[in-house]
Order: sequence, then structure tokens, then C-alpha cells
Amino acid sequence: MNRSADDSLNAHLQPITFGHFHLHPAQRLLLKGGTPIELGSRALDVLITLVDHAGEVISNRDLIRMVWQDVIVDESCLRVHISALRKALSCGENELSYIANIPGRGYSFVAPLSPATGSDSTQPSHECSIGMLPPPLMRMVGRDETVPAIAELIKLHRFVSICGPGGMGKTTVALAVAHHLESHFDGLILFQDLSSITDSALLPGILASALGVQCHSPNPLKTLVNFLREKRLLLVLDSCDHVIVAATYLAEKVFEVTEQVHILATSREPLRAEGEHVHRLCPLACPAELCGLTANDALTFSPVQLLVERVHNKDNAFILSDNDAPMVAHICRMLDGVPLAIELAAGQVEVYGIQGVAELLNNRVSLFWDGRRTALPRHQTLMAMFDWSCDLLSETEAMVLRRLSVLSGVFSLEMVTAIVKSQIDESLVIDAIGRLVTKSLVLVERSGRSMRYKLPHTMRAYALEKLRASGEVDFTIERHTIYLLSMLERLNVPSETLPEYERIQLYIEHLGDICSALEWAFSNHRNLLLGIRLAAAAAPLFLGLSMLDECRRWSERALAARVEVAKGTPPPIVQHWPCSVPPMKMSGTPDILRVSHRKGVESIANPDDIQRLQSQPFVLPSSEGKRSPLDIQWQNSNISTRITEPKIIAMMQWTLEGGSNPSGSPGFSFRTCKVNLDLKPPLMNEDEFSFSYDYRIRALASLARVLWLRGYPDQAARIGRQALGDAYDSRHPATICLSLIYVATVFLWMGDWNNAAQTIDKLMSTAEENAFGHDHAAGKGLKGILLISQDRVDAGIQLLHECLNVLSIENHQVLTTMFVRCLAKGIAAKGRYDKAIEIASGALEMVENVGEAFDTPEILRVTADLYAYRPIPDLALAEQYMNRSLACSKRLSALAWELRTAISLTRLHLLQGRHTEAGQRLQSVYNRFSEGFDSADLRAAKRLLNSLNKQGASKITPVGHPVTRPH
Repeated sequence: MNRSADDSLNAHLQPITFGHFHLHPAQRLLLKGGTPIELGSRALDVLITLVDHAGEVISNRDLIRMVWQDVIVDESCLRVHISALRKALSCGENELSYIANIPGRGYSFVAPLSPATGSDSTQPSHECSIGMLPPPLMRMVGRDETVPAIAELIKLHRFVSICGPGGMGKTTVALAVAHHLESHFDGLILFQDLSSITDSALLPGILASALGVQCHSPNPLKTLVNFLREKRLLLVLDSCDHVIVAATYLAEKVFEVTEQVHILATSREPLRAEGEHVHRLCPLACPAELCGLTANDALTFSPVQLLVERVHNKDNAFILSDNDAPMVAHICRMLDGVPLAIELAAGQVEVYGIQGVAELLNNRVSLFWDGRRTALPRHQTLMAMFDWSCDLLSETEAMVLRRLSVLSGVFSLEMVTAIVKSQIDESLVIDAIGRLVTKSLVLVERSGRSMRYKLPHTMRAYALEKLRASGEVDFTIERHTIYLLSMLERLNVPSETLPEYERIQLYIEHLGDICSALEWAFSNHRNLLLGIRLAAAAAPLFLGLSMLDECRRWSERALAARVEVAKGTPPPIVQHWPCSVPPMKMSGTPDILRVSHRKGVESIANPDDIQRLQSQPFVLPSSEGKRSPLDIQWQNSNISTRITEPKIIAMMQWTLEGGSNPSGSPGFSFRTCKVNLDLKPPLMNEDEFSFSYDYRIRALASLARVLWLRGYPDQAARIGRQALGDAYDSRHPATICLSLIYVATVFLWMGDWNNAAQTIDKLMSTAEENAFGHDHAAGKGLKGILLISQDRVDAGIQLLHECLNVLSIENHQVLTTMFVRCLAKGIAAKGRYDKAIEIASGALEMVENVGEAFDTPEILRVTADLYAYRPIPDLALAEQYMNRSLACSKRLSALAWELRTAISLTRLHLLQGRHTEAGQRLQSVYNRFSEGFDSADLRAAKRLLNSLNKQGASKITPVGHPVTRPH
């Protein structure tokens, strides 16, 4: 300031009290109830001058001269600052006036003052702040055990800090603890919010003022400590983060000098003061990602309770349903169990709904959702909260935090240093991680003998925004992708200590990062070469985890990218690309990929390369492109003649059986199917490493289905049991689940309900133990089919809906058509034929888009039955569908489907009154069977034929078989 010595502005530097205000001229501080008042520098000068001349009238000219020496200022400027003072002091027209305007003369400070009584007085002028705690929340969720635990710590140790990330509820818990201890301290509790203090030097004076202590010495901390020396009270220092050094020094000094003052501090990191005991406030425990979570089960968890209560406060009609419970649990997990984040999300349910909020959590907009208007500014949005937490980070800490945002899961120090360091010493990166953990911005957990780290989901969203703003996104993701590639390449090195399925588990935690890196590499052609290499390296991992859709998706992207970059790449490298990436068919472009696939095969001379190329070409029979018999024959003849390894033969046989034309193609015969029975385990050396299924076992499981389709039910059951036994012996979860799915369908087709139920239950438990979401959903669908077959229609429909919802969300199309047609049958059983026809038509559209699938004849037959038995039947249209079904069955050599359609056609003829024709086709088909007469379809066929042939019904037998029922 520009003021002369004789201006008397600094003549009186002692603290002054007026009304609810405390003015400290020496410290240039104005407090109200212990809280600093924001006031401009010139306005504060005007106030100090008026107080120094209290009771006197100072003209405008003199007041300007005292405050603005040697500066020409218009009187309007003075009026602006007087107005600011009146606003800060709440001097409205109808309120108590501290500053009077004397017309024609000037201004005067007219309020009574409490002058100083000594040079080092520590006598309190009032104690109105002690015991006046802010009211607690009406209900605090999930901290019922925490509050008394911290209260006991304070009684025992006197000095406790509550630490944790922003939004965890530290202030709420501290306030609850203070109220819990109110009687213990006879109401002598000071709760001081330090968040508004911008200058740490003011902290002792602010606390002294809040305690009613007149500080007239230049050392307010000494005055404060002298006052507290013989006191017994609880001092709560809330939100120490921005003045943590001063708060630490003050708390440590008070703890050292006093014997009955207890201290409770809150901060995202420990104060690291002598005598401090730390209580880390953990996130609220969220429900695990379990199938079948009900509303009652979900509501036993605190985060769900909190979210539901906050939603109910805005919408009294809201009740958590069983359908919404898994999604609400998902929201709570995504928000890391952080109470503030959950409250902010709950406030948006009224606008976006539960599903909408869940989807928006991955969007930056969630950072700006508003909270309560009365909340502290830093608690009104997640963005404000994180800004508050990160403002004081060093440049290195901020950089490390930004770059960590590309990691979606847990990470090690090795990964962090590989991704983050760039012209920065590795030790500085490691030190920054330690500091971020201490500040509760990065989470840490023990994993065996090592430590693992994780960025909370909400903090990751914030850090990613900062990374984008810094322009470092592509650079950081590229480093991350290179690290993942090197990690996956190490994964393919054989191990002598761990079996394959255990090694796979070690890499599950990196799946999210791998998929994100692949998306980045292929998006906008950012780095196609790196993407191709990563897709090739990740394919075995996807296969080993049964993530067939992911494997197909990225393999297709890599094959398409190969065309983009081939022009500038040396021929030998281009030639090798098809060997590295499993070429899975891409819906909508079958011809293009078939050509690429064939060219890849033609360019390979090494059988190992053929194995890699052929390992998964036709995994998804219900979602692949059309394959002509000629193309399959070419593939079978050109590749099989060059392969002698039994493992590769079994693998190829499985892929051919799993194709869209599993048994009716040239070159595919029952004889070639049986070659799999001669493949004796083990098919690979113990130290050979492969992530995909066991080729022999999956070939056997697939063969069981083919045998049933071809009309050999007894052999299908025997081979299916053999496949299951071998799968259990392999101890490979993915192989076990695949075998259970395939064999369960055989038991269902045969009408063997007991074995079907046991197989499905084993599938669901195995899938849940290994977190195979797709396989668990398939198990639900198979159980739904079983229940509908046993006339438990409602429960079956519910399970099929749940199954299809999961498969639809994940875009997983395995067996989808089978589940859809069975759902149509269940809906029809409830009398809703129009809805059932709509569902069946959807299944037909699916197979028409991708070509005939193994169950196309059955879809056509079910559709025909729906038209035939609806309230207003269309028998002519039904017969058209049945004829199409019969023709398709013949093309696929699927005698089992042909039998079912013949049964339905016989019943249709009876409905039409065509008794002479009825049963002719059925008898012809029945006579072609040589086994399986105890299976459900053959028993039904025989009953129908016997009812048609009243005379000599017992003589209806298959050609070449005795009259008695075969065993």
C-alpha cells in the first residue's frame, strides 16, 4: 500500500471485535465466527482506516488520501469499496449498520468496539463457537461401526487423523464422531473447517479467534497453545489438505504441550505428525458381480442403500426391482463405493434412469453432475472435488496421474515406469506413485508378495480429461500398447511350473487394457502395424478364455488392416500376417474373407503355421457367412492332404463340424467324423503351450452333436459322455464349459431330462467359478429350454430372456438361434401365438442373413407349428414352412431334424383331413433309423404311427430290425 507514516493506518494494530466480527489489522484478516471473510485489499484498507477512527466522520477526500496516497481516485471508486464493505458486513438498509454515511460530510464507523486490554492477554472474550457443532446428517449410511471405532481411538490416543480419497465422507464421519463424543467432552468441542483458508500463516489466529482468544502478540500459535494448556476439549480440524504443513505443525505442538486436548483431523493424506494415529476411510463395500442378484440381496450393501435412498428422496414411487438390482450394483462398483459419487449419480436417475446413468458413467459428462446446492463448493460436482484434491500436486505427480488414466485395471510398478517415464528418471516415477498412494489418489492392494495399484474409476475419468488437455493421449497409449505387446509375447513362452489354464488367469486383469489398446490402434488408422501385432499376440489369450467374439472381432480388424498397410510393407512380412491372426469370418463380407483365407493357406508351407491359421476359422456357427459346399471341399482336400499331425487333424475336423453345414457337405462323411475316436490323449507335449481348447475333446463334443443330427442318438450319448470325462481330466475350464454346452444340447434333444439337468448345473457352476459370463448365460438358456420341456414354462421363459439379454449386450451369437426358437415355443405355450411368430421370424431372419445353420430346419418347423396351431391357423403357410424344413434337413443330412418335421407334417395332414397321406413321410423317415429308439422323438414317432395304423401297430418297425424294442 502507498500510505504515509503519519496516516495513522497502522497506528492501531491490535485485534478488534465488533458484533460477530474479529478484525486483525496486523494480519490483515477479517473473521466472522472463526471463518475468514473474502475482502479485497483496498476494501480492507478502508475498513481498517474507519475502525482506527471509529466514531469520527472522515470526509471522502481524507479517506481517499489515507488509503490511496499519491494516486488520483474518483469518489465513485470509494463508493464501490464502501458498497463491498457493507455487503461483506451484511449492512443492508434494514440491518445493523456498522458504517454510516453522513450526507455532505463523509463516512463514520459507528459500531461499538472491544478494545485490547493487554499486550499478551489470553482471556476469552466469548466462547460461542465451542460446542456449536454443525448438525449431523439425518442418516449416515455404511459407517455405523466406523464412528464408535474412531471415537475409541481418540479417547485412547488423543490424536487421530481420518484419511481417504475425496468424496469418501471424511467430514461426515468426523462430524458424527464429534457428536458421538459431545457428552464425553461436556460439549467443549470446536469443529473448524480449514478448507477456506488460503494462507496457512493465518491458521493459528483463526483458531484462536474461533475459541474467543484475543491474540495481541505477533505469535498467535503461542497464545493459542497457552490458552489450551489447561483445557479439556476436542479440537476437530476438518479438511487440512491445503494447509497441511501448518495444520501438522499446529496439531503436533498442541498435542505436545497439552494433556487433555484431543485432536481429530481429516485429510486425504496423513499429517505425519508426532503422536498421530491414522484411520483410513475405505470405500463402501459393493455387491460382487454375481448372476441372479436380487433387490433384497443388493439392499444389504451400504452403497445400494445410499443410492436407493437418494433416488427415493426425489421419486417417492421408486422401488428397487430385481431387474434393476444388478445394474444398481454395477453403478456402485463403477463409482468405487465412494459416497459422494454415488449421491451425485443418484441425483441423475430421475433424468436418465438407472440404465442411462450406468451408460453415462463412461462419459465425461458424469464429472459435471450437480449435487446439493448447500454442499461445499468442492462437493457439488466430481470435477470440483478432483480439482480440489489435485491442485497441490507437483508437476511430476500430476504428469504421472494423467498418464495412469490409460490403465483400466490393476497395474504394477514395472508397467507404470514403462508407460509413464519419458525424459524422467525412473526413481522419480516410483516416488510419485508412492506420493499419489499416500494422498489417496491411487489405490494399493497386496497380491502375494508384491503390491498392485489401481486408479479409481471416477479418478481415472478425471485424469483422462487432463491427459486429453495435455495433448499426451496418443503418446501415452502407444507406450502402453508396446508394453502390452511385449507382455503377451512373454506369455507365449512355455512354462515348466504352471499349467496353461493357471497361466491364463494371470493375464485376465489386463483384458480391459488390451481391448482398449486394440481399439486405439485401429481407430482412425492411428497405428495399424502395432494393432496387427497386438491382435495376433492377444488371440491365444482370447481363445483360452472362451472370448470367441473378441478374438473374431480383432482378428477381422487385423486382417482388414493388413490390406491398408501392405503396399508399403516388405512381401515376407505381409506373407506371414495371415499365419499370426486367426481369420474368423466377418458377417456381411464372407467372399472377401474367404479369398484372404485361401490365399493365406496357399502361402503357408509350415504345418505349425497351418495350425495357427486354422485354429478358429469357423467358431460361431450361427453368425458366420455362407460357405458353399465347393469351398468347403476345396479347403478339406487342399489342407488335409498336407497335414499328418493328429492334433491338427482333430482341430480341423472340429472346425469343419462346427461350420454352417456340419454334416451335409462334400468331403464330410460319417467315416471322417469317426477319425476323432482314434486320437488318443495327450495330443500335445506337457510343455507345449496353447491357449485354445483341447482339440480332441472339442472334436468329440462336436461329434456327439453331429451324430445326433445324423440319426445316431445312442452313439451321440456315448461320445458325449466320453468328451465330458476327458474334459474333466484336462482340468481346463474353457474346454470343460464348451463340452458341457455341446453335450447338454444332445441330452436335451434326446429328451434325457435327468442327464441334461446335471450337465447344465455343472456348466453354470463351472462358468461362475471361472467368471465365464457367456458360458453362464448359455447355461441359463439351456436350463430355460429344459424347464419349458418339463412344462415349467414361466420359469423357462424368464431364464431364456436373461440368457438372450446377456448374449445380446455382449454381441455373442453362439447358439442364439436355438435359444430364440425355444423362447418362441415357450411364448406359444402361454397362448401368445402372434408374439411367438414374431420371435421365430427374428430367428429366421438371423439365419437368412448368414446362411443355413445347424438348426435351420428346426426353426422352420417351429414356425410352421406356430402358424398351424394359432387361434386362426394358416395351414397352407404352415405346410410351406414344413416343406422348406424337410428340404433343408436333406441338404444338411440331418435325419434327426427330418424326423421331427415329419412328425409335425403328419399332424398337419390330420388337421387338414388328409388321412390317406398322413404318416407316409413319417414311416419312411422312421425306417431309416437303426438305433436310439428310447429317445423322445423316436418314441413320439412310433406312438403317432401306431395310432394311425390301428391294425398291426406292433408290426411298425424299422427295416432290418426285430419287432421287439431294441436296446
